[in-house]
Amino acid sequence: MQNNIKIRLSVDNFYDNISKNKQKTKIDPKELSKSLGYDEKIINEFPDEINMGLSCGNPINHLKIKEGQSLIDLGCGAGMDIFITKMKNPKVGTLYGLDRLDSMLEKAKKVRDNKKFDNIEFIKGELINIPLADRSVDRVISNCVINLEPDKQKVYDEIHRILKEDGMFVISDIILKKELPLEWKNSSRMHCT
Repeated sequence: MQNNIKIRLSVDNFYDNISKNKQKTKIDPKELSKSLGYDEKIINEFPDEINMGLSCGNPINHLKIKEGQSLIDLGCGAGMDIFITKMKNPKVGTLYGLDRLDSMLEKAKKVRDNKKFDNIEFIKGELINIPLADRSVDRVISNCVINLEPDKQKVYDEIHRILKEDGMFVISDIILKKELPLEWKNSSRMHCT
């Protein structure tokens, strides 16, 4: 079995290549977003480069966020779910996007600055060591990212640590219904999908 560091490096390399257009997803990103219930009108207000077809659901459809409340998107990529949250809820508090990859964060910051969005911060960090204070956010979302981290319990511990007492966590992710064959478990490529 690969160790966690090797798995994370493999995942980072895979998604960095997608971010830098060295690799494409197998589905049209706009078609995927539409099938997941994203608002086409809002999606079309952003450059295509932030919608890379990496979602497996739509946590925003289940998100309840009030004026002034803060949120963090774990594994935000180029910021699509953050930007849609801001468009749908312009009076929210600070929105944080967390990602490990500079290439993703650069895209997100560029769109944020071009759209002149306030109260959006993109931070580099890991799901297993979120650089926010205890009980500091009202809402946590994640879209098809936690499955990529080998130490899932540590991720959930971190979410519990940063989420306020009356907070909400909305996740869209992939789960296993049965054990994978050993050859798949040992495949670095399989950890990326």
